[in-house]
Amino acid sequence: MAALCPTAHALDPSKSFHHYVRNSWNLEQGLPQLSVIAIAQDRPGYLWFGTQAGLSRFDGVRFTNFDLDNTPGLPSTWIQALQSDRQGRLWIGTPQGLAVRRGNQVTAVPLAAGEAAGVVDVRALQLDAQGRVLAATDRGVMIVEADALRTLHAMDEGGALSLRVDEAEQLWVGGRGRVHVFGGREARALRLPAGAEAATVTSLARHDGRWWAGGDTGLYVLEGDHWRPQADVPATNGGVQALHEDRDGILWASTKDTLYRMRGGRLMERIGASGALAEIRVFYEDRESNLWLGSNSEGASRVWNGWTRRFSRAEGLAQPLLWSIAQDPQGRTWVGSDDGVSVFEGGRFRSVAQGKDLPHPAAYTLLAEQDQTWIGTRDGAALYRDGRVQRPGFLAPMDAAQINGMLRDQQKRLWFATSKGLFRWDGGERLRHYAGEAGLQDIRVRVLMETRDGRLLVGTQSGLYEFIDERLQRIPLTGSGLEAPHIVALHELAGGQWVAGALSEEVMLLFNGQRWTRLDKRRGIPANAPFFFAEEDDGFLWVGGLRGIYRVAVADVLMAAEDPAFRIEARTLLNERGDRHGGQKGDCCNGAGNSRGFLVDHALWLPTRDGVVVMETDQDLANDYLPESVIERVQVSGQWRAADTAADWSLPSTTRDLRFEFTTLSFQAADHIDIRYRLDGYDTDWKLLDDPHQRSATYTNLPAGEYVFEVIGTNNSGLSSRVSARLPFSIAPRFFESAWFYALLGLVLAGLVMLWNRWLLRRHTRQRTVLEKLVQQRTVDLQQANQRLQAISLTDPLTGLHNRRYLAQQLPIDIAYYQRHRGFAAGADVLAFALLDIDHFKSINDSHGHQAGDRVLQAIAHRLRTLAREGDYVIRWGGEEFLLVFRPMPRHELHAMGRRICTTIACTPVETGQETLKVTASLGLIGYPPFPQAPDLLGWEQLVSLADRALYQVKADGRNGWAHYALGTAPLPDLGEDTLRRDPAELVRAGCLQLHGPHHPGQ
Repeated sequence: MAALCPTAHALDPSKSFHHYVRNSWNLEQGLPQLSVIAIAQDRPGYLWFGTQAGLSRFDGVRFTNFDLDNTPGLPSTWIQALQSDRQGRLWIGTPQGLAVRRGNQVTAVPLAAGEAAGVVDVRALQLDAQGRVLAATDRGVMIVEADALRTLHAMDEGGALSLRVDEAEQLWVGGRGRVHVFGGREARALRLPAGAEAATVTSLARHDGRWWAGGDTGLYVLEGDHWRPQADVPATNGGVQALHEDRDGILWASTKDTLYRMRGGRLMERIGASGALAEIRVFYEDRESNLWLGSNSEGASRVWNGWTRRFSRAEGLAQPLLWSIAQDPQGRTWVGSDDGVSVFEGGRFRSVAQGKDLPHPAAYTLLAEQDQTWIGTRDGAALYRDGRVQRPGFLAPMDAAQINGMLRDQQKRLWFATSKGLFRWDGGERLRHYAGEAGLQDIRVRVLMETRDGRLLVGTQSGLYEFIDERLQRIPLTGSGLEAPHIVALHELAGGQWVAGALSEEVMLLFNGQRWTRLDKRRGIPANAPFFFAEEDDGFLWVGGLRGIYRVAVADVLMAAEDPAFRIEARTLLNERGDRHGGQKGDCCNGAGNSRGFLVDHALWLPTRDGVVVMETDQDLANDYLPESVIERVQVSGQWRAADTAADWSLPSTTRDLRFEFTTLSFQAADHIDIRYRLDGYDTDWKLLDDPHQRSATYTNLPAGEYVFEVIGTNNSGLSSRVSARLPFSIAPRFFESAWFYALLGLVLAGLVMLWNRWLLRRHTRQRTVLEKLVQQRTVDLQQANQRLQAISLTDPLTGLHNRRYLAQQLPIDIAYYQRHRGFAAGADVLAFALLDIDHFKSINDSHGHQAGDRVLQAIAHRLRTLAREGDYVIRWGGEEFLLVFRPMPRHELHAMGRRICTTIACTPVETGQETLKVTASLGLIGYPPFPQAPDLLGWEQLVSLADRALYQVKADGRNGWAHYALGTAPLPDLGEDTLRRDPAELVRAGCLQLHGPHHPGQ
């Protein structure tokens, strides 16, 4: 079994291909075309994909596509070669010539003086030892010198098809029927074997100390000066389409319908290439050791090592739904499935007992002993011995009972945990039965554990017991806050402490010999019902449960029992739901009771709904790649600008709304990275991006001043780049915000005062009335000027709507006023908060221009005004988002209000001046206060956050609709006001608020 758990690798060669974690991307995720025939990674860390419909840049979440419309410097949209160089440039090869991307500009590379005019077909790109760019073209090998392309080695018969530079700085060039080698002043041609004179050598690789060539007639290896066919890769279906040796020395080869993995020149695995793996045209290994595969017809795929192995159907398991797993003294692994029992040995599963031969097909628990295995099912127990299933008569009292666990104690007695109580077999003809009369208040026994000093613990669905003197004594869980939890797992730590897992409460309980401690998500433990515990020698406790696998330091667990304020640092490594910071996504884990896993040779074996999952506990779990963060572009006055720090970022006084797009480049688990940003000069603290897919931030109504926008991100291991991405800029003051304006105003006022004093001295009596009128007039003028200034700062210039600042000033006053109304105070009426987002607004801007986008925003603002009554607010919340706050209305009218708003927006297309656009919106609603019995529990800011959460659900359900939160059935949790104000979604997860919808017009 140790052979299955070797030292970790970039792509562990001992793993079968299906053990790796695989993801794929195609048109639905944003690729411009399904044929990915070139891949490269640039200096910041972006991945670039070359397709037949243009160039695409990928940051792990978003694709940014470049074609002739937005990148006229491209010679062609058919991208067939990519290469990044040491200067940070990206070289792009097409059938119509070579181009280079410097910064944000793409330009075609001209032919050098003296080169024959005409189109150059660039098929492959490579850097030589000096970092110069070499190109395989229809004219031969060409080189870029002085920003021009000149011929280095002319070739006839179709030119050069592939390139590689070896450690001796020799250039190997694939051609038609031969491979050319250029070194110094020497050149030689190594011809393919007879019959392959017309074959095309489209890929070259160095592997096992030898050269390998792939082409339309198969795979060849160089022996001396002669190529010989590699028999393991047949020359069928178009031959070899790509070759690549990864960092672990594994040679990958692809044909139209098969992937091959070779080690030491020998075939180690043949993989059927269907779906996303069909017709792989390019392999590429990025800086995080992810292997990318570009398909000619199915887009791009990513393969990374992952932290698990999964043995299932590929290893011969007929029924992958497993309930139990056990290891026998011979080292064989037994698994109980939904249809019988199998043994795993030699890397394959062998069925030993079919479901029809058992009391019930589901083998729910196992006890593997020397020469025999006890099988507990959902309907009684059986014994597998001498190659067959047996039903000894003494097992009959457990018929119709679910067997949850079996244990052989130190006195060699056999114990059965069942739904009908506890049973014991001492070796005779009868079982001893312990149920209610023996002290069990709940006879449904789930799990058994014998401590090192011989104490028998019994976990039931309503608490924990100890077997003492033929009776079951209840163990009070004093200090845990639980009376009768559903105990499904028990374990004794090396120090003698006990840990228990509770199913419905999703908590871990620790007994340190004196008192119990409840460890849940408030103490740092993931919300996961523990089914299995295992302790490693390195001091970690591994926990397998309903939602996945996590580990915690035993020292942290013990510290948490001593210090109630101590928070445990747990790390989730496998989870079913793909949660953020949840590690690798995958099925886990099944069953509750005994035989739910075992730890052997530093490997954790657990049963799941998809076979056995194995996690090596001594592998390196860290992703040590330091990701770089990049500020990509900024929206200024409705127009996007590339975030070039060398450009002039002195913005005019009219620019007060800015939107930044940015990213952090890590590909191993892009969903699990954290991105923080701040606007230095405006924000006091860093802000965490709530949704790692959004990767943008909007600021509105910024005051004049000097700013620096900063972004920094962490990968899935919590590592971040050493420095943040920074973009300094300034916003010029308006005339009335400038220092000279205030200075001039001061001089004018000072002069008036002096003049006034003189008039007072000269004509005190006669001019008193005139002077008083003059002072009054000046006061009115200043008040009006201040009112205009305030109106400008509280109004959105594009739509004429109020902005966030206005709402923050006015809404608390109105809430205090409405609280004096009888219906509002009684909870019958609510203020309705509606957060609205225009659907596909980015595509409107991208497809029709920002002027059309502005027309759409103005039209939507006008329609929203028509819905507002006196006392209602219509606020431009930011970008394409609007917030509506309606004065008190009955709670039940939120649904009708959502329909009215969505219908009003969608009923009439928007005229942009040149065309008519169909515009819809998504809407999230909630009433304030949401809880009549606790009107001050949440502030209006938290209501907006919950409305945004409802809006997100509508977006996920297809857009053009509405959803609203209403009172749920669960009582309010005792979480504290500060906790709820930081994360009001806790009320949703607790069931106190229930989402109604999403609803869509016409439903």
